[in-house]
Amino acid sequence: MRSSTMHLALYLSFFANLILALVSWAILPERVAIHFGAGGVPDDWGSSLAMTGLSVGLSLLLFGLLTRSADLVRRVPARWINLPNRAYWLAPERREATAVRLHERLQAFGTALFGLLFVAGLLTLEANLSDPVRLDEPLFLVALGSFLIYTLYWTWSLTRAFRVPSV
Repeated sequence: MRSSTMHLALYLSFFANLILALVSWAILPERVAIHFGAGGVPDDWGSSLAMTGLSVGLSLLLFGLLTRSADLVRRVPARWINLPNRAYWLAPERREATAVRLHERLQAFGTALFGLLFVAGLLTLEANLSDPVRLDEPLFLVALGSFLIYTLYWTWSLTRAFRVPSV
């Protein structure tokens, strides 16, 4: 996917999560299920404000890291960056191009992560509005499984993208 399209997708998925968190806070009761066990049965409860705060805080932290990833690669010592063939890709003559390349890949991963968080947020909202409170576990497991499969693909493609080119 083109960089500008992925950039837009990341921003949209981030803002969708923020809107969902605020809508959830506005319509949920004060006490809500915040964690679910086997079968989608709630096993921990908390305030809707705490759940909203956690969701917004996590989204802001992730968004900040994802949108500033190129700057981090430029400024952080190479020994702190876990990247295949780090010595080659973080050499001074390739570091800028590597920062941009890694940033683009992290935007794609971030969009998928925000997608998973959005689905989890929707399912949590739906669960807390139902009587009895119960998470749609099969749908959550499909979303989680899809994200894990994507993560495996993303990791594989990242490893391939950062191979040392043959001369």
